[in-house]
Amino acid sequence: MKSNNPFKTHGIEHLSPSKINLWVADPALFIGTYLCGMKGSFGVGAFRGNAVEHALQKKITNKELPPKAIDEFLYGSFDAECVEHNISENDDKLIKERTALELYYNSALDIYSDFGTPTHYQHKIYYSIHEDLPIPFLGYIDFVYEDYIRDLKTVGARPSKFSDAHQRQLAVYSKAFPDKELWCDYVTKKEVMSFKVNNVEQRLNEVIKIAFGLQKFLSISDDAFELASILYPNYDDWRWNDEMKKQSTKIWSNK
Repeated sequence: MKSNNPFKTHGIEHLSPSKINLWVADPALFIGTYLCGMKGSFGVGAFRGNAVEHALQKKITNKELPPKAIDEFLYGSFDAECVEHNISENDDKLIKERTALELYYNSALDIYSDFGTPTHYQHKIYYSIHEDLPIPFLGYIDFVYEDYIRDLKTVGARPSKFSDAHQRQLAVYSKAFPDKELWCDYVTKKEVMSFKVNNVEQRLNEVIKIAFGLQKFLSISDDAFELASILYPNYDDWRWNDEMKKQSTKIWSNK
């Protein structure tokens, strides 16, 4: 007999903005990662963003920190994540991203210096987004200020628009801080582009619909590999690296 909670059946204890957005972008990758045991691999671009946020938070909460200390936070954080994920210091992508770290940091500092001191950093939220959805949402907000929330994204190129995925992410955060404005800051090596979420309820409704759609799909079967057989990977998507493609052959081989 199928469970009334297909999330629990498939070992999903909570949802998050990243899970919701991955399900929309590439359902096969979602199923492969969260149900079939594929191990994802974050690129050094993700380490870049974490390092910039870490150093920025230290600086804006302690403006007297000397440049040497900031260097330790910035490069130390980046290097530690690369070591943890077994990325060689001679890797071309690592070298390229590490060389540009200070440019991203300086771009972010230019505007975040004007915002004052945040009340929270990497603030955890955990709550039920809808009474009929049998699973909570978990998320971490980058910077919380008195009047607004700010999510920082380091990007290699100037974005052409405020992405739907990022708007959905911030809309989820609005449930924890309904009276605060929601801002996303895209940080490049040269500038920062800031966008405000103006249609919070619309985006939140999208998240809820997506979550219920995912629940319905998971309820088709208690067998993760049967669910995977309904889908097929989009290997053109940038999220698929060589290692993940290799792992996926155990799931979608000869299908």
